[in-house]
Amino acid sequence: MPSLHFTNGDHAAARLRAAELPGDVVPWRDVLHDGPVPPDEDERGFRETRAEFLASRGWTSVPAATAMLTARDAQLAAVSGTDEVVLWFEPDLFDQLQLVQLLARLARRPMLARPAITIVPADCFLGEVLPNRASMLHTARRTLTRRDLDQGHSAWGAFTASTPDALAAMADRLDEEVVARTYSDDTMVRLPHLAAALRRLLEEYPGEEDGLSRTERQLCEVLTGGSTTPEHLFEGCQLAESWRWLGDRSFAWYLERLSSGAEPLVTRPNGTRIIAPLPDTDGRAFWEQRVQLTPFGARVLAGRADAVAANGLDRWIGAVHCTMERHWRWDPHRGRVVPWCGGRRAAVGD
Repeated sequence: MPSLHFTNGDHAAARLRAAELPGDVVPWRDVLHDGPVPPDEDERGFRETRAEFLASRGWTSVPAATAMLTARDAQLAAVSGTDEVVLWFEPDLFDQLQLVQLLARLARRPMLARPAITIVPADCFLGEVLPNRASMLHTARRTLTRRDLDQGHSAWGAFTASTPDALAAMADRLDEEVVARTYSDDTMVRLPHLAAALRRLLEEYPGEEDGLSRTERQLCEVLTGGSTTPEHLFEGCQLAESWRWLGDRSFAWYLERLSSGAEPLVTRPNGTRIIAPLPDTDGRAFWEQRVQLTPFGARVLAGRADAVAANGLDRWIGAVHCTMERHWRWDPHRGRVVPWCGGRRAAVGD
């Protein structure tokens, strides 16, 4: 039975190849927590949307991104009902979104065309796994059931819905249905990290009291200790996470976003704005410069100002387009998202 191993990116893929596992290794490259993510039944349209977004950030070109996504999709499409797909994904948000996309695509296949699907019990970061440990994880892989595929398919559908309501309901449902929170807690569990990842995504909606996402708030909180470099700021933000999920390119973009708008929250000490580096440039100057919290940023952290009210909002979370006129906010006290319209919390019937 030929095997095809899917994992989160090139670094983890290199680790798996070093373990000399049977079959080919495919990195499922895409930062799904950033930019618009529409439903992908129309795979060509999906690739166009994602390629345009990735190119808009300067991370690649539209042709290069399209070619990468097309080649990746073709490898999955070529798998037959006599093959095995092995899923290697970490507990963090970045990986879990990739995982549910793959599960949704596999779930949509006719039963006879569906390969055997297994998942490795990774309560760890795969980029740090040595070859002998990868071989042990491969031996311990677990066969996915129809219920697991349904959960992944439903989670992807909720993530690519036009409002976050289904995503919040899915996180609640998984909390009830999945009894363990790690693979080591239960030898039968197959998707133990998904519920926590979906809740972490919900925390990326603007906070109800200050308009900051959890990532933005963590970034600003690190700067309350004084100016520092983006390199140290990135490390401090990572320490605030149960599972690190934000890559350095996305972090640089988030930092640039906080430095934009009429009232920047973060600037360089001389007051100038922060610009994220492009991939084909020497980024050392960016990571070694000093950045600091502005007085406005301090007011936002203290709950005396609202970042969205001051600077507006134009952000995609999955297929949800959040703008100043219509968006959702995270209520940390109730642990749920609430709709906002026209700069205020929406009343029933708005």
